[in-house]
Amino acid sequence: MKRTKIVATVGPSSAREETLAALMVAGVDVVRVNTSYGDHDDHAALARLVRAAAAAVGRSVTLLLDTRGPKVRVGSLAQPVLLTAGDEVVLGEGGIPVTHPEVVGALASGVRILLADGTLELTVLGSARGGARCRVVRGGILHGGKGVNVPGVALALPALTPFDRESLASARETGFDCVALSFVQRPEDVAGARDLVGRGLWVLVKVELAEAVRRMEEIVALSDGAMVARGDLGVEVDLYQVPLVQRRLVDLCNAQAKPVIVATQMLRSMVDSPVPTRAEVADVANAVWDGADAVMLSEETAVGKHPVEAVRAMASAASAAEGGEVPIRVPGLGRELVGEVSAAIAHAAGRVAAEVGAAVIVCATASGRTARLVAAHRPGVPIVATTPHPEVARRLGLVWGVFPEVIPAAQDVEELIQASLASVRKVGIASTGDRVVFTAGLPFRESGTTNLIRVLTVP
Repeated sequence: MKRTKIVATVGPSSAREETLAALMVAGVDVVRVNTSYGDHDDHAALARLVRAAAAAVGRSVTLLLDTRGPKVRVGSLAQPVLLTAGDEVVLGEGGIPVTHPEVVGALASGVRILLADGTLELTVLGSARGGARCRVVRGGILHGGKGVNVPGVALALPALTPFDRESLASARETGFDCVALSFVQRPEDVAGARDLVGRGLWVLVKVELAEAVRRMEEIVALSDGAMVARGDLGVEVDLYQVPLVQRRLVDLCNAQAKPVIVATQMLRSMVDSPVPTRAEVADVANAVWDGADAVMLSEETAVGKHPVEAVRAMASAASAAEGGEVPIRVPGLGRELVGEVSAAIAHAAGRVAAEVGAAVIVCATASGRTARLVAAHRPGVPIVATTPHPEVARRLGLVWGVFPEVIPAAQDVEELIQASLASVRKVGIASTGDRVVFTAGLPFRESGTTNLIRVLTVP
């Protein structure tokens, strides 16, 4: 059973119930709605469609809302513009339109501006009325809507636009389980989003700006998880440093038992091709070996010609990496968790499972935290998280190796054990006679009290 989770972005190629159902059967655990496209009504409709598809195939699927963020982009152009190296151009009013001319106009002379994912480059010569005068360093054809990046410069933009605030404020009612914050620069950005969504939804941070890399520890500490968004990141920092940032972020999240997603261009060729390249398969495998909880498909399932085949390919690549001889990196829990009772129980569960030959670890959990702690150690057997709370089960669909199951609220520990064992048999992970390592907490039904570990046998 594949234990690395797959995130698929819904779009024109997949926004039908039967296609979404096929993606889930092929291995999708999380569906991402990218709010850069469409309006609030469109996003709510997609959420309902995902839930209908999940119900049709009997799956608990995590629903992720990805905010637009204050991305600076080239505005609408009547026709593409040819930029020639050495020419002087105005970026902003009276020249090439941009979505935030006030930010561009405040840039100091000598600052580099990258356009269209770094394929075009400008140098700021000075300010102009409503924008900036620039020299073209690397030319080419510029189309409207392309991104504008200023590597190494913290832009005076709020992390949440008014549109984002509306999206987050209604995320719970719309049916989302997690939100991903785009273009985070500072810890305060995370706190602002938390105020809007409350504690019921996970807040994930997207590390894609140089300033976020610089303050990564502070930002991740306030979040529920993270995503390494390699598209903008590869423009914001030296392209050849992206794999190092990826590994650092994965280690940081694993040490805090927080889920982490590796995203962007993982199977990019499958937008057009029915099979991936060898390099893409290796990229997925390396993300698995690095310790990522999830790997993500963007264009491949949103606008690609072969969305279901892309999911199957990613599932096959992840399964092969998990089943090979290369071990998954486990950095160990951070200092803040060492000595905590529930963290010690989580660590022991994996070791006990290995020593007694258990088929599965079962975590009875109210909040999902124990399952995350167990998963952080990447045990050699699957983790079944049983909970009476459907929203907790859906969020856990993002966590490596965790198979969430909703069970009825139990009246005592023995009833909880029987319901949990029945769930294990139902999902087909263990059968009669198999050993199970079971964790729970006493006092019963209190969140954060995991202090019990038992070895059971499936009846």
